[in-house]
Amino acid sequence: MATQSKGLLFLSLMAGLVLALVSLVSVPEVFGQQSTGDTAGAAQSGSFNVAQSYYYPYYRYPNRRYPNYRYPQVRKKKRRPRKRRVTIKCAFPWTYSRGLRKCICVRDEYAVSGGQCVKLADLCPLNAEWSDAAKKCLCQDGFAETGGKCAPTGSGFTELNPAQGTHCVWPRVSSQTGTACTCALGYREDAGLCVRDGNPVLEQRRHTTSDELLTDDVALVQQCLKEAGYLRTSVQKRMGKKAWSAYWFFKQDHSIGRTPKGVHNAKAQQRLFTLCPQASTKLTALPAATGQLVKGPASGAPLPGAPAGKKPATAGQPRSQQQQAALTPVPANPEPAPKVQPAPEVKAPIKPVYARPEAGCLPDDLYQLIVKTYGGRPKLKRCTQTCIAMPANITKREAEAYEAKQGIRWCRSCIEIGTHLPLEDILTIEKGANVQVCTRPPSRLPKWAAPNRTKRPAFTRVRALYRALPPGVDDQKTIAVIIGNGSYNKGLPANASAHSSAGAIYSLLTEHLGYQQENIIDLRDASLDDMTKVFGSAEDHHGDLSKLLKNKPDAHVLVYFAGHAGTHADLSASYLLPVDAVKYREDRTGYSLSQLYSNLEKVGAKSTLVMLEANFARDLSEFVFPPNLPGLQSKALPEKPIKGLTVLTASDGDQKTLDDPKFGIGLFTRYLIEGLAGRADLAPIGNKDRRIDVIELYAYTSHMVRLTARKSFGLLQKPTVSRSGNLRVSRVQAQGQ
Repeated sequence: MATQSKGLLFLSLMAGLVLALVSLVSVPEVFGQQSTGDTAGAAQSGSFNVAQSYYYPYYRYPNRRYPNYRYPQVRKKKRRPRKRRVTIKCAFPWTYSRGLRKCICVRDEYAVSGGQCVKLADLCPLNAEWSDAAKKCLCQDGFAETGGKCAPTGSGFTELNPAQGTHCVWPRVSSQTGTACTCALGYREDAGLCVRDGNPVLEQRRHTTSDELLTDDVALVQQCLKEAGYLRTSVQKRMGKKAWSAYWFFKQDHSIGRTPKGVHNAKAQQRLFTLCPQASTKLTALPAATGQLVKGPASGAPLPGAPAGKKPATAGQPRSQQQQAALTPVPANPEPAPKVQPAPEVKAPIKPVYARPEAGCLPDDLYQLIVKTYGGRPKLKRCTQTCIAMPANITKREAEAYEAKQGIRWCRSCIEIGTHLPLEDILTIEKGANVQVCTRPPSRLPKWAAPNRTKRPAFTRVRALYRALPPGVDDQKTIAVIIGNGSYNKGLPANASAHSSAGAIYSLLTEHLGYQQENIIDLRDASLDDMTKVFGSAEDHHGDLSKLLKNKPDAHVLVYFAGHAGTHADLSASYLLPVDAVKYREDRTGYSLSQLYSNLEKVGAKSTLVMLEANFARDLSEFVFPPNLPGLQSKALPEKPIKGLTVLTASDGDQKTLDDPKFGIGLFTRYLIEGLAGRADLAPIGNKDRRIDVIELYAYTSHMVRLTARKSFGLLQKPTVSRSGNLRVSRVQAQGQ
């Protein structure tokens, strides 16, 4: 029995082995391979593939060795779509610079004059004409170039005779007595001529040709690139990756093309150092001006480029007389030259700053406020047409109800547009075509409908709002608190423009109004503890603000808040929401406005200005529903005016606040910056006394916010104010100081 059982076991093992061999032979057909060649080769290939799939299930197949292998299936990684490059078009003849990220004037025969890119032929001085052959302005017949101007031939030797109406020609100026011409400051008398002083630095300078290398110093080239605005990093001893990128952008803007010698190319350096006057002063050879009228010497001054050791030729005098004057012996003890009186300082012309033309018409409430405070203004008018476009998907019955109950006037005869154009463009269209333009809003408008495409931060772009205005007076007794809350995380949406608005206010105060940085408390994403630390609590009003006021008694305080705000369900109180606030829990996680006003009254400031770029709606969604009427009366303003305290809010009640699409900041903040910088003091709203008070600031800001919201968005937004008297909020210098 044992022998029979062993035999049966042996037969079963042999049968299993035969079945395994048969399965291995049929593997290539099972996996979809075609059996070619002999059976042994197919069996060997199939067994190898099965072994590979068993021991290496994640090995990447198929490959060159096994092109038909189908195991396992590998997912291909999805590639991210490339971002399309935004192309900015510039009006002719401006050219967009990718390196400077702005429009520049680099075309041939064009130059910048008065902020415009104009032809050089239009910049020719009096009695000069443009020459296409010489590519510059040439004086007409009978005139010679004198000090960059075309003067009559021989006028360089005209003596001063007030009775005959003659005058001195530069570099000769009138003497103190007014009866003679003497050499100006920086020139000296030499053989009857006015020549430059022997300054070693000036003598080393000379104009170079287009094929002469200016410098071998790589650091000096980087310094020039940085001064021109192409290089945004520090200057290094070697050309790094960022320096090469800046150099490449410069060549692309000026159409220089390939430079085999890199930064040591003479043509590229000649063009580069014309853009950086400070760096070019360190060169021993200065680049010659190209395509522009080269200011030659005045009468009696030597011409540039004269060989060393020789008397240079002068305008209006033959060369033979100069050579004769040069050979005249000089006495051993010459008489001291008379003292040259300095030329009178000529100040640059003052560019006047005008008020906005749209500020000459005010709504009825603002017009009455100005007239009651300052009296009648001659150029100030009352607006008669204040209508908005009818929103989309609104019925006729609803439109009539708005007109009857809310007093809204719909624009019946206007050219409707569907895009958000800046206010300046809309007013230009209305003035040029003599039509009325209105923006038709959709039934639900996103709050940030037109996001800013540029990567430049807001505080660098808002400089255009106050750059042309006179700077403020540096006042040491000014303290500011700036809070920008944008990153909410406990059920509240983010505020996309809070950080930019707060940064813009900080730039205005430090760069234009003269606020000291050590007197500014600047917070971003402040929590409830941070706000309590600054303003104090209900039990103790002492905080960081009161500590600053101890060292500066009777100081003026400015408080700015940008972020979300909320109102209690029973409309009993309003709150500023810190970033750790919980939705619908304002009474526990928010900072009460009544507590803020009470603490500000106790700190002892001479005057306090509070500006709130926030809406006090229960619904803090990212959508605005036209026409954006105030549905709830929030408690954002004090119940009664507080002495020395002024409060400005961006909107009325629970109106949603709008953002300026051009600068990426709040619409209320944008016109606050303009008003504080000095536009509120300009006529016809202001009185030009360089003292901006609450009435001027509120009238200008409220009018411009209402007008822009109505024209650009087709919505309503009305700022509000609470004041006690007409306090001063800022001071600016007179124009030209």
